Amino acid sequence: MRHIDGDTFDFGGMQVSVLSPPADWHTTAQPKNNDSLVFQIHFGESSMLLEGDAERAVEQRMAASHELKSDLPTVAHHGSATSSTAEFVHTVHPRWAIISVGFGNTFGHPRRETLEHLQEEGSLTYRTDRNGAVTFYLDGHTISPQLASVR
Repeated sequence: MRHIDGDTFDFGGMQVSVLSPPADWHTTAQPKNNDSLVFQIHFGESSMLLEGDAERAVEQRMAASHELKSDLPTVAHHGSATSSTAEFVHTVHPRWAIISVGFGNTFGHPRRETLEHLQEEGSLTYRTDRNGAVTFYLDGHTISPQLASVR
């Protein structure tokens, strides 16, 4: 089943909204970052934004057409400079953020400016390269991070 912007469904008591790709989106034989499926998940009073590798243009389109405030986003594209502009992070206004990024990666992810945008918004940011595996528990009222290991 192909999911597109505007689709919603229930998953284990959570309300899932598809924010991207739009219905008229066409992929090529070589997948691109902006082909990412983007979800916003609401569970009671808490919310998450799962962005994949969405870049600036997709984030701008989503911000123009959706309410994006989320307690916990997975920061797009490993915290690269192509995503998570100050305006977008301000729109999401996260309490926490998680960046999935490899230790010592050659791309320089996450980028300093991405970390600064999150810090300016007051987000407590976790990174898999520094914090190891991080699990967030949502009970419908609160979100609690649990660190598996610390490097």
